[in-house]
Amino acid sequence: MIRSNKVKAFTLTEVLIALFIFSVVLAGALQIFNFIQVRSEANDKQIERLREVQLAFRQLEEDIRYMVPRDRRDVFGDRAPLLKAESQSANNYIEFTRSGWRNPAKIKRSNLQHVKYEFVDDRIERHHWIFVDSARDDQELSRDFLTQVEEFHLEFLTEGTWKKEWLVDDDQRLAMPEAIKVTVVLEDYGELYRLFPMPRFEVSAGDDTERQPSTPNGRDGGNNDQDTGDGRGKSLRSDDS
Repeated sequence: MIRSNKVKAFTLTEVLIALFIFSVVLAGALQIFNFIQVRSEANDKQIERLREVQLAFRQLEEDIRYMVPRDRRDVFGDRAPLLKAESQSANNYIEFTRSGWRNPAKIKRSNLQHVKYEFVDDRIERHHWIFVDSARDDQELSRDFLTQVEEFHLEFLTEGTWKKEWLVDDDQRLAMPEAIKVTVVLEDYGELYRLFPMPRFEVSAGDDTERQPSTPNGRDGGNNDQDTGDGRGKSLRSDDS
């Protein structure tokens, strides 16, 4: 018997079918890979955004916690109120002086820092000055504090009543509220709010001495911001505060 040495090859139809199956599998694998990559990038952005919001509230909490009864002299030498704030304008703001400004570089400056939070367009900016008194424009340092902000509101508790602004006369410049409520409306998270009990300290006219503020529970610089929400929005709390 004579054996044939011919090798049986794939037909053109079989090759085309194999290529078609391979291309379908490859396309599916690429779609799955792209989907995973897109989801991963979206998750990273969400995590980064959540971190931004948490750090913003943590910074605001620290500033309010270390607020001190130190009034500020303007460029004319006049004394400004301990706390200035407005919550019914296009550029709502809150402005005060805090202590505990760390100085690892040993710069010749006080540990007091005058800060201002201001709503500008779609963001909240944080301003601070190198010196508390007679601050010039070239001494002002600003940065974006929180982005994607639609609304920024402040309320001040005094004698059992919540006020929308804190603009006092000269004879009341040492007055301070009992608590501050900060509400922000974000594009992605909606309405969030925090309640900040004010530090307790005694002030008197002409008193320029720095005092360490005491929180409502009597501990210096402690965290006692209890959430007593009124049902509006969501309260964002930092875990390590």
